[in-house]
Amino acid sequence: MQSDNAKILSAAEKQYAKMTQTPIKKLVASLAVPTVISMLITTIYNATDTYFVSKINISASGATGVVFSLMAILQAFGFMFGHGSGSRISRNLGAQNIEKARRYSSTGLFLALLTGALIGFLGIIFLTPFMRLLGSTATILPYSKAYGIFILAAGPAMTGGCVANNILRYEGKASLAMVGLTAGGVLNNGNCGCGTFNRNFAIYFLCYIDDYVL
Repeated sequence: MQSDNAKILSAAEKQYAKMTQTPIKKLVASLAVPTVISMLITTIYNATDTYFVSKINISASGATGVVFSLMAILQAFGFMFGHGSGSRISRNLGAQNIEKARRYSSTGLFLALLTGALIGFLGIIFLTPFMRLLGSTATILPYSKAYGIFILAAGPAMTGGCVANNILRYEGKASLAMVGLTAGGVLNNGNCGCGTFNRNFAIYFLCYIDDYVL
């Protein structure tokens, strides 16, 4: 146990030295480039889903727009907890208060997982009215329900992934955050040829893969 704590402290000291002693221009570039790549991967991820779903019919394509708003809700909560806890974590790491940073990290992640699970649970119970509230028409509703139920099931992974991703960036480890998002994006694009149900299940599965990698 003591050796593990010593390793953690040693890694924290190295990261602290990197963040405080690296020239500003070089440091900003090392954080900005992976972040930009992560955003591009996310955009490609969503575009790929829309492209292949649109091959079914217009209503299925419309369902991706409806479900995108659901994803935005989950991500909004994830970013709220991620940026909030991340800001406090970076300040405490700067003050070399590692234990307090750990508490903010675990609290932010736990609240995000709990919120994602709550949204997912309520969303699945009230799936039809929820999809109508988000803009589904009578023709789009069957597709938005079929797609949305997997997104709701992956709610905890999506909110938790946002928190983990942001915490890594606030720690100055943007490259690791990029690896997590890229892994999901590569697997998602590699899944392009499968059927609709299998693809939806894969999206659900990939959200948890992303969480594991992060």
